[in-house]
Amino acid sequence: MYKYSSIAIILAVVVASECGHSFLGTNFLRPLVFHKEVRYPAKVLQKRIENFNFTLPAVPGVYSRSIQGILAYDLTHSGASANVTKGGLGYNFVNMRMKSDRYKELHYDIYIYA
Repeated sequence: MYKYSSIAIILAVVVASECGHSFLGTNFLRPLVFHKEVRYPAKVLQKRIENFNFTLPAVPGVYSRSIQGILAYDLTHSGASANVTKGGLGYNFVNMRMKSDRYKELHYDIYIYA
């Protein structure tokens, strides 16, 4: 029994590391406040690295509003990565660094929930 559970955990780690999608927080019963599809062409002999910045707009009458969920979906289905470098969950802003595979374009669908 222990042998099978350890194999399942190892497979889950391998599968999670092979996808380029990033899921942080939750979108359950949270309003979508931002959606954008970002696309950058491939660079010859290099990986494409781009930064994405978003700040929640101020809403009158609402004192503290923060990001509750972030979804960065890799539309190229490659080994690209999207990492939060500043802000994120619990903050009113997020800075993300996106990096493509070598010779591949960078194409993400980004959703932010508050």
